[in-house]
Amino acid sequence: MALTFKNRIYIGFTLAILLSVVSGLTSYIILQKQQKQRVFVRKARSILDTTTSIQNQLIEMEVGRRGFRVTNQKRFLEPYNNGLQHIGIKVAVLKKLLADDPELENIETDLEQHVNAILSFWAKAGDNASDYTREYITNLTDDEKRQMDEIRVIIAKLQKEESKLLTVRRDEYDQLVHFGTLASSIDSVVSLAIIIILIIIIIREFKSRRKVQSELRTTVAQLKDKTDVLQTSEAELKNAIEELGVINKQLEKFVYTVAHDIKSPLSGIIGALYIMRINKAVIESPDLKQFVELSHNAGLHLAKMVDSLLEYSTLSIRQQPAEPVNTKELSDQLSVLLFPPNNIEILVNRNMPTIITRRLKIEQVFQNLLSNAIKYNGKKKGIIEVGCNDKGAYYEFYIRDNGQGIDEKDKDKIFTLLGTSGNKSSADSSTGFGLGIVKLIVEEQGGKIWYDSTKGAGSTFYFEWMK
Repeated sequence: MALTFKNRIYIGFTLAILLSVVSGLTSYIILQKQQKQRVFVRKARSILDTTTSIQNQLIEMEVGRRGFRVTNQKRFLEPYNNGLQHIGIKVAVLKKLLADDPELENIETDLEQHVNAILSFWAKAGDNASDYTREYITNLTDDEKRQMDEIRVIIAKLQKEESKLLTVRRDEYDQLVHFGTLASSIDSVVSLAIIIILIIIIIREFKSRRKVQSELRTTVAQLKDKTDVLQTSEAELKNAIEELGVINKQLEKFVYTVAHDIKSPLSGIIGALYIMRINKAVIESPDLKQFVELSHNAGLHLAKMVDSLLEYSTLSIRQQPAEPVNTKELSDQLSVLLFPPNNIEILVNRNMPTIITRRLKIEQVFQNLLSNAIKYNGKKKGIIEVGCNDKGAYYEFYIRDNGQGIDEKDKDKIFTLLGTSGNKSSADSSTGFGLGIVKLIVEEQGGKIWYDSTKGAGSTFYFEWMK
């Protein structure tokens, strides 16, 4: 018996409703599972962020302690004192996040013990740097580095385990999304088929198929035009955001470079003004004394501004992702920007690689080493060669010169902060920080730095950079 128009409409709508109910239940179940996975993913990210924050806080405290030991200026202890107020809170947050995972909780307990140990170590060292001998500072720094390395290993282990877990949870979440999309697509296709059947029935019954088809085509065309416009607008917005991000990164690097280059000579100026303040001739001249006081205060104010710029730019740089760096182009640019004298020629080998890293870090290393090679050459015809050897897991870069060379008696202090050799530069402007900073940067990347030198025949500085 043929179904009537009314019965066919009832059957079609009934099927559509049943399909909608099934689809709704399926979507609800999938949504609940997705929500659960989102919670897991957010928790994993919180754990990774917290461990990174703990490590960065300890590094800042370590740098502050080292700066204090070297300079005997308590303003370097500001990051350390600030860290004492926050490090315990961060460790407690991490402990709470790992409370339901016995295996990772054991790692966290180990980390907490090491953090308490380094804090106790610093507290025991005290804040009276005037009592520090050079030998004591060296032993203190070695012990400090050993404990910090142990903390880095524990954090790396914890982050590795959590990253694996995060990957698994992300895969599960992606599978749920894929299944939900597939189920939704099937539901849409079936629903669309039912609707089309109903439309055909209605069109045939009312003899208006052509009119409906025409209206449908017009609607689809309009939707397509609107979709094209939206896609174009989205692409333009994305390009604008990317350009803004590039500009922001360039600005942050510029601020860091300028602040860093200003800080060293500014410290010298402030020190000179301080000495002038206690000079007898200045004390006896009220006008001169007032002028020196004003200059000294202005210098201190400017130093605080530079420190603020460095703190801001350092934070921004840590947050920046790694980027491709063409070391051939970088070396060529520095060879121009360092303004070598006419008697010095810088040769950059063609086999220099392009690496994925933070540009400012490796740029600081090349700039310091090239600058030293230029300053301490002193030959009528100076030759500086920049090259690289691929060592598999890392690159071995070298800067070779035919300059003065380094005396054997200076080998133990060449890479220490405030350590300088007996060589004289063309400008005689060595501060003793350059190679010490280079060593810290290279070791931070997981590599090492060393040199070969013959007095009077030149030096070759090597450093490793992990791929």
